[in-house]
Amino acid sequence: MARHLPLLDATQRRAFDQPPVFNSPQRQLFFALPDWATRFLDSLLAPHSRGGFVLQVGYFKATGRFFPADRFVPADRVYVQQRYQLGPVEWARYDKTTRFHHREQILQQFGVRPFEQAEADVRQQVTHFARQQMNPVAVFRSAADYIRAHRWELPTYAALAGLVTEAFRTVEHQLTTQLVHHLTPALRQQLDALFTTPDDAPAHSHRPYRLTTLKRRLELMRPAAIRANAQDYGVLHALFTQVYPVVQALELSEEMVRYYARYVERAQVFQVQQQADKKYLMVLCFVVYQYYQVGDLLTETLLQAVQTHRNAAQRETQERVYRQQQDSADQLRQVLDGVVSHGAALARLEDVAFSFARTNEEKVAALLAWLQTPDVTAFAQLRQTAQHLRKGGGGSTSGPYYQVIADRSRKLQHRLGEILRTVAYEGAADSPLAQALAQYRARDGQVGSPPTTGFLKAAERAALAQADSPVTLYKALLAGHVADHLKAGKLNLAHSLRYRPFDTYLLDAAAWERQRDPLLVRTDLMHLRAPGPLLAEWQTKLATAFARTCERLAAGTNPGMRPRAGGGRPRFLTPARPVDEDAPAPRPLFPGPGLVSLHEVLHTVQQACRFTDCLEHWSPRNRPPRPAERVFFAGLMAYGCNLGLTRMAHATKHVALASLENTVNWYFSLENLRRANDAVIALTGKLPVSRLFKRHPEVVHTSSDGQKYYVAVDSIHATYSYKYFGQEKGIVSYGFLDDRHRLFYSTTFSSSEREAPYLVGGLLHNDVVESTIHSTDTHGFTEVNFALTAFLGIEFAPRIQSFQDQQLYAFAGMDVPDLTAYGLAPVKYIDQGLIEDQWDTLLRLVVSLKQKHVTASTLLRRLNSYSQQHPVYLALRELGRVVRTEFLLRYMDDQALRKRIEDQLDKLESTHTFARAVFYGQNGQIPYAGKEEQQLADACKQLVQNAIVCWNCLYLNQYLFQAPAAERQAVADAIAASSPVSWQHLNLHGEFDFSDEALKDSLRFDLEALYAFNWEQAPGPSD
Repeated sequence: MARHLPLLDATQRRAFDQPPVFNSPQRQLFFALPDWATRFLDSLLAPHSRGGFVLQVGYFKATGRFFPADRFVPADRVYVQQRYQLGPVEWARYDKTTRFHHREQILQQFGVRPFEQAEADVRQQVTHFARQQMNPVAVFRSAADYIRAHRWELPTYAALAGLVTEAFRTVEHQLTTQLVHHLTPALRQQLDALFTTPDDAPAHSHRPYRLTTLKRRLELMRPAAIRANAQDYGVLHALFTQVYPVVQALELSEEMVRYYARYVERAQVFQVQQQADKKYLMVLCFVVYQYYQVGDLLTETLLQAVQTHRNAAQRETQERVYRQQQDSADQLRQVLDGVVSHGAALARLEDVAFSFARTNEEKVAALLAWLQTPDVTAFAQLRQTAQHLRKGGGGSTSGPYYQVIADRSRKLQHRLGEILRTVAYEGAADSPLAQALAQYRARDGQVGSPPTTGFLKAAERAALAQADSPVTLYKALLAGHVADHLKAGKLNLAHSLRYRPFDTYLLDAAAWERQRDPLLVRTDLMHLRAPGPLLAEWQTKLATAFARTCERLAAGTNPGMRPRAGGGRPRFLTPARPVDEDAPAPRPLFPGPGLVSLHEVLHTVQQACRFTDCLEHWSPRNRPPRPAERVFFAGLMAYGCNLGLTRMAHATKHVALASLENTVNWYFSLENLRRANDAVIALTGKLPVSRLFKRHPEVVHTSSDGQKYYVAVDSIHATYSYKYFGQEKGIVSYGFLDDRHRLFYSTTFSSSEREAPYLVGGLLHNDVVESTIHSTDTHGFTEVNFALTAFLGIEFAPRIQSFQDQQLYAFAGMDVPDLTAYGLAPVKYIDQGLIEDQWDTLLRLVVSLKQKHVTASTLLRRLNSYSQQHPVYLALRELGRVVRTEFLLRYMDDQALRKRIEDQLDKLESTHTFARAVFYGQNGQIPYAGKEEQQLADACKQLVQNAIVCWNCLYLNQYLFQAPAAERQAVADAIAASSPVSWQHLNLHGEFDFSDEALKDSLRFDLEALYAFNWEQAPGPSD
């Protein structure tokens, strides 16, 4: 085994162990000495000692490290010699002894603990990281951040990599040793059985290993796929009940369980089997994680099947009612005509019956004669017509709805019967639905007589009593209530990733009590330790907003407000940007159409930021030789352009299908692709030209919006949306964009879900783009999002449709103007006590999000389920009402704010067309049923888009750099008026040539010159 895990490649190791590369302003900043250092410098006599001391101070301020003289940057040495008038310096004389003496002085004066004194603490923390985070590279980076945060000296790469390697080996040794004691012979035998085939014959495609069969997750809505998933869940459940106590005893983190499980998913069975004793650890984790995932998949299937069933039942009910209204018009007329004619006949009979001129015999004869007339026969037939009218809904408040539910119940049972019998959803002990569900499972799907109906609504019980087939209706109603209770959090799946009780997603309550203040410090939330200061601040903001907005409305100085005739809600106008008729014609900035290949774009960006280095092999140990760059490019284009791996391999000359599939399997994870995307957008952000696209230099204005995509195959994750897909299904790609046109996050979800729960997760994704103000359209707006963004220090500024109709709120006791005078609704007051009572839990929630203990989308989806009763949701809603009101008041008053929001959302809208152009394969329809592949395709598409934007910025930066000085400002203005979201000059289609010959004429960029270039000051290259 290698001495160190391969944490960083050779280039990254050299960069870690080398001093930073400063530009001129940075040299001035870092090599400026504080007073104590100036005094110490005056005590030194030798030029090499004086110069070495200044360099070590500057490097330590920048990196927290010290460096030997042979690594000093020549430009820095020259700068220090000139600035401090050192004269000639023999740098070789700056030896180890002198460096250590300077090191002691610098550490002492800066209050930094030497690494040798902190090494034991670092080792302990790194071991903790290794148990929580199975990515050694992430542990290495987390350890470096941890050391800096504690003001400890940062060691060399070798020293820190040695600690990380030792930590992982220690953790694995501890786990395998503990596992031996917890693994009973019976359990070991069961796990060994997973590496065999059902009949112990050699495995092949029709007789796979048992472990291989458990890897499958059929993410489809077909009944056969649902039954297969339910059967696998039953097998996994039997294994889970035996292995879960072992996992608990080993105290395996969720991240560790996920890592080993995903390794088993990717690996061949023999690759797992050859891991000796560690194979049992891997299989234990796989069983647990797969059990969670299949349970979630079955639950999602249930929810979608019930919703589809209800939608279909409502449509059919409407159709039946419409047909019945047409059919019953004639029938009703017949009944009414029959009643009228029968009434006339009865009047005549009455005259006969009470006639004194006739004898009784004559009266009876007349009655018998009337009973034999055709009118009586016709009236008797009207009874059947009247019964038909009543059965069709004439006598029911719900019409034929429950009849339709019963008629369609068998199809629903065919899909969900196995799920309800297999998956043990848990609810309150006194819950009638939980009792009914337990009875249903105990009877293996049979309904008792009489069935438990305590959970049904009164109308449902009435419909059940009148139903022709009460059992089929009861099963449909039972499935519907299970779905509703799962959404509302009244039923939960204890061993799950997405449907657990809400509190289990937060940081452990006991750990929170012990570490509350350190966690608040670590997440920069210590100023929120008590609710008083924040609520007082918002009360002041709210009072100011009310006063200013109402004052300007009363004075008529709000230029965007237009009153409505009749005193209705006022209108607030946002004028379009005026057209400058005297502006010069747009300057062509990019090459001609189709002149640049996508391969060249990826290669150029790769040379600048090495983004494919972020695509790391899933296993940190014993890594095989890394594939060629062209294979990574082919994989990105196969998914990002929606071509598929097979088609991509057939369309290229230098990439084999087997190599492409293996690379995608081991290197393309969602985490890797997002890190690669971060590397590209970080490069774009360094380019000076990207600042031209910002409207406000001190503000980072971001936005998010969803884009709909058809899904061409049956998928549990795609749902119907008639507005966007007609009779087809689709998903949403929810993307985030900053004001430099950088797409910094994206995710996918069902088209039936709201976008709002995914907003906070995108904002918390990374540190490359730190938003100060974020905008969405109405779909991303909720009061909970207003509250959470306020906690995160981000201004939430959505574009809300009919915002003047929104209810405004204030703190109790505030003196607010009468809004009815301006056509607005009267102010309501929030429950401040609810916010204060739940403050500690709110902080625990926000810290859980900032620590990435749980994804925001998972947490908020679960929290929204409790919206009618959960106190945390209600407290967030109350705080969000305050933040939303303050924003709405400013939004009404500030026409420029509305315009800025519109402009940023327009930028995002333009990227949708860009995304369609990039994702052109297979008519832009997603061909993947699985959630993971859908997200991989979305991440690759986003990475390709960002690579194109980055290349465009590189090109524009060079174009500006090469412009004559006299034209430079005009060129800068033209760039600022344009957009880097341009692709007409690219050849996105055709045959892909990944040979080196295809790159011989590709453009080259001098990055250091471009980073440091200031077009307003520097002379042109021809000057």
